[in-house]
Amino acid sequence: MIRLERVLAPVDGSPSSINAVKYATNLVAPWKATLYLLHVWHPLPMSIGGDQAETLRREHEAEAMALLDKCRTMIEPCSIPVERLARPGRAEYVILDIQQEYDCDLIVMGSRGLTPLQGFFLGSVAVKVLHGATCPVLVTRSLRDKYLVGSCTTPQGPDAS
Repeated sequence: MIRLERVLAPVDGSPSSINAVKYATNLVAPWKATLYLLHVWHPLPMSIGGDQAETLRREHEAEAMALLDKCRTMIEPCSIPVERLARPGRAEYVILDIQQEYDCDLIVMGSRGLTPLQGFFLGSVAVKVLHGATCPVLVTRSLRDKYLVGSCTTPQGPDAS
């Protein structure tokens, strides 16, 4: 039997990634698996150094942790263990490194839905993760409400909007 113990959910702040976190949370809640929320930011250019680089690094990390805190607050009603991770680098490489480092059983991530032409020129993090991961990858895209309503991350009852 497959057992989920550690699930990685990369978050970039887009509605697609937020919905993927909601989906992942509800998927792993019965297992009480640890959900690793990961935000990756672009590394600083090599031309920036010294105190300025350290200040910018701290700003990026603070912004990342604020986003991850927002996600953690959103999923608190689910009562699952959550770890927040923030790293600089190219998203696909950092996601794959974290998956290996934490021995994740599943990666759940959103896709912004690039057209094939956009994906060719811009690259797709989801596609690169799909090709490089050593665990299953679940990619969500434009989730319908039926997959999110009634979840522990969605307000329920007569006051819900």
